[in-house]
Amino acid sequence: MIELHTMKVYYQLYDPKNPTDKMRWPYRFGKVKHPSEKRISKVRGKKLADFNVLYAYFTIPFRIPSIFVLPPFLHTVIWYFFLPQYFRKIKLTRTPIKHVDHALDEKVPFRPDYVGKYMDFINIWIRPLSMLMHRFGTIQGAPLCAEWLRYLTLVYHEAMRIYKVSMTTTYRPKTDSKKMKALYAADPHYMCVPSLHIIIVCLTFSFYRMIFEREEFTEEEKAMWNKELFDCASGIGETVLYVKQHSVNCIPAALYMLTRIVPELFNSETVEEFISSLFANVDDIPKEDCEKIQGHIRSTFERFKLAGEGESDWTVPILSWLSEYEAHTPYYAAR
Repeated sequence: MIELHTMKVYYQLYDPKNPTDKMRWPYRFGKVKHPSEKRISKVRGKKLADFNVLYAYFTIPFRIPSIFVLPPFLHTVIWYFFLPQYFRKIKLTRTPIKHVDHALDEKVPFRPDYVGKYMDFINIWIRPLSMLMHRFGTIQGAPLCAEWLRYLTLVYHEAMRIYKVSMTTTYRPKTDSKKMKALYAADPHYMCVPSLHIIIVCLTFSFYRMIFEREEFTEEEKAMWNKELFDCASGIGETVLYVKQHSVNCIPAALYMLTRIVPELFNSETVEEFISSLFANVDDIPKEDCEKIQGHIRSTFERFKLAGEGESDWTVPILSWLSEYEAHTPYYAAR
């Protein structure tokens, strides 16, 4: 089982200038053997997008130690994400719900055709697991997959510390898109700040940057797969605004949370890299507006960071901001 109370001690005591191995790799399951050249050659030059997610589904649940880590993860997702929202929707609970829309959200056009890309935030982290199982073999790959699942479980637990105090939502436009309607029907949409979409995609690319270095992947693999994961994360970061599932306010809260709970993977430099990539190459938003969006995300992150200095609890600055924030009502809210 995952000892999250112990993990809290690690991220509170983490010293970036002199980290111990346990602080650098708090969820590591021991060393794995370097794969043979034959295994490496089988995955060499292959995009992560080409790895079948079904391979992960049918191997990870049956290997040690991932077999022990998967049940706590699934329990967390169900009880810390899905059920609390549905309980609130049918009024079994009374957690306050607050809108977090910002005027800059209207600078991003509504693109229901991006819903498929938006939903790829699930496969973005499953495909690399399939790669690990192919490259290392299912026995040696399983500890690396389990390490990832422990991180993923942590972020769900930590995000719930905000959601259980204050649920958050945004206005969503009416649409004729069948896929968007299906999303609206399935998603109560009460957990926007911090955005788990942003948390998960950023955790993915930063986790694999660490894995590729620690496990001595080839330079070719590192260059190709780091770029692919980062580009996917950035693209999904844009789609959360395109499909109006999140506000520009949801992104900095997610980035701040990661810097506090996984400092061994995610820091202020990584935050700046990610923010600068958002809408950097789009043609449907004026450059001036893209810069305003980036600037707001950057300044809000810095606000959280400054307010959180000296606070042992990372949730304090976000909850304080939520208690004071007055949401903007977008034009599509009245449609």
